[in-house]
Amino acid sequence: MMEKKLLYIRIKEEIERRIQAGEIKPGERLPSEPALAKEFEVSRPTLRESLKMLQREGTLISKNGVGTYVNERSSSIVNPLNKLRSLGDMIKSVGYKDSEADVKVYSQEAETEWAEKLQTSGPVVILERVRTADEMKVAFYYNIIPMEIAADHFTEGFSGAIFDFLRERLGITVSYAITEICAVGAGGARDRRAAEVLGEGLLLLKQLHFDENDRPVFYSLDYLKSSSFQLFVRRD
Repeated sequence: MMEKKLLYIRIKEEIERRIQAGEIKPGERLPSEPALAKEFEVSRPTLRESLKMLQREGTLISKNGVGTYVNERSSSIVNPLNKLRSLGDMIKSVGYKDSEADVKVYSQEAETEWAEKLQTSGPVVILERVRTADEMKVAFYYNIIPMEIAADHFTEGFSGAIFDFLRERLGITVSYAITEICAVGAGGARDRRAAEVLGEGLLLLKQLHFDENDRPVFYSLDYLKSSSFQLFVRRD
C-alpha cells in the first residue's frame, strides 16, 4: 500500500514510466479520471494532483471537454532536479532526437575545488561535450572523474550516458547527486567557452555524484541553454 502523503508523487512517476516505456505514446489520450482513479485505487482529488504536476511540467496537456493527452512535443526540456536522470533521457522524453557533438576526453591536474569535492589529490579525466536536441545545441558540459576511478577506461573515447558507462564498464552505480544552481558570468574561461558554444542566457548546474557507499564518483559542470529547459524541484 502506498504511503498516503506520497500517493500523488508515485502515481505521477508511474504515468511518466509508462510514457517513457512507450506504453502511452505522444499524442495519445489518457484513460478517464474515474478509470485511472479506480486503477490506482485513489480518490479523484489525489489523481488530479498527479495530473496537474505533469501538466505543469509539460508532459501532459488538458483539452477542455475532451480529455488529457500526452504532449506530442514540449517546447522545453523538463529537468526535475529531485530525480536523477541523464540529460539524453530528458531530451528524448519530450520527443526530441538526442545526440552529442565535439566530444573530447583529456586529463589534467585537479583544480582545488574539484580536488576538495572529489576527495582526490591526483589528476582527473575530463569528458567535455555538447548535447543537442534535434541538432540544436542545448547543453555543454564537463564530467570530471578522479584518475583512480577512470583509470584507462576512457582511452578509446566515450559516448552515450555516463551513468550507463560507469555501471556497465566500471561496475559503479551512481546513487544520488548534490546539485548547486549557479548564475553564469563572463569571468571564467569555462563560462566564456560555454557562451561561445550555446550563446547567452545560460544556467550552470554544479553536480557532485555519489555511489551507493557515499563515495564521490564524478563532478560535473553542466551549462544549459535556459530557453530550452524548465527546472523543477519538489518541496515538502
